[in-house]
Amino acid sequence: MESSAPRTTLTVFRIAAACTIAAVALGSVVCATESGFECGNWPGCQTGALLPDNGLSAALYRNPWIEMIHRTSAILAGPFALASAVLSLRLRNVPSAVKILPWITVLGAIVAGYVGRGIVLGVTFPAWVSAADLGSAVVAMAAIVTATVLLERPRRPAASGRVAGWSWLGFGSALAMHLTSLYAAGAGSYTRCMSWPVATILQADTGTPVGLHAVRFGLAAVAGAAVVVAVLTARRHPELRPTATAVGVAFALVLAFIGAIRISGDTDLGLWFSLASVGLLVGLVLLGARAASAVGPVGGAGSRPRADVAGVATP
Repeated sequence: MESSAPRTTLTVFRIAAACTIAAVALGSVVCATESGFECGNWPGCQTGALLPDNGLSAALYRNPWIEMIHRTSAILAGPFALASAVLSLRLRNVPSAVKILPWITVLGAIVAGYVGRGIVLGVTFPAWVSAADLGSAVVAMAAIVTATVLLERPRRPAASGRVAGWSWLGFGSALAMHLTSLYAAGAGSYTRCMSWPVATILQADTGTPVGLHAVRFGLAAVAGAAVVVAVLTARRHPELRPTATAVGVAFALVLAFIGAIRISGDTDLGLWFSLASVGLLVGLVLLGARAASAVGPVGGAGSRPRADVAGVATP
């Protein structure tokens, strides 16, 4: 069934989701390439940094353009999320989550923007603030992506509650693992970026409590198991199979990078490892939302007509 929402509203939701996904993905790239401090002011960047006298910066290492593109996506995500939230108030006969989740994204964008600005300007935050920054960004992404899926698939019977449950368990466990990594990471360690444990404690992290690493490894095991079960269960549902396949590919890439980094010890692969980790999170959100994207079919005979927007009815 096609969405009953006005096309403009659906487009705004999709742009907000795309910008938020881009902000999280590029944030992981900024961390992996150590590009976060290449622009020493906010929101712009010094001309000397963007146009250095000695030529362009290295493409994938400490590049101010990576930082600026990340900022652009993050700055755009907030206004589009706010526009989505305002437009959703005029919708009728949509799941209540469509009207609530965009506001969560707006709040997350505010928190992430405030902390990100402070970090660039040299403010030293405790670890819990960094965790709030990352958590806000990822939750904001999950909220607007889920709201968009709900808006795209109105009144569609849920495909599988089991798939949804396993997908959200995988997402929640993976997010908790990423947040724990911020505490388990040593000074300047890649572990603070979006990644999974590589079957050993990195040399840079040996000074942090072993218990944190144990928790991190345990959460990774739970997340990995949930991903496998969600993908295998979703494969039984034709409408979920493409999304499940994408999640499976993303998880396979994560495992491949774990193996490559474990064998070679080369964290230069961190950029692609981070992107695969973010891709897996996005895939789990999509799979969970699409597996439980409905509130049930519209009522039978005699049910009242749906209204797209206040005062506009459809048969």
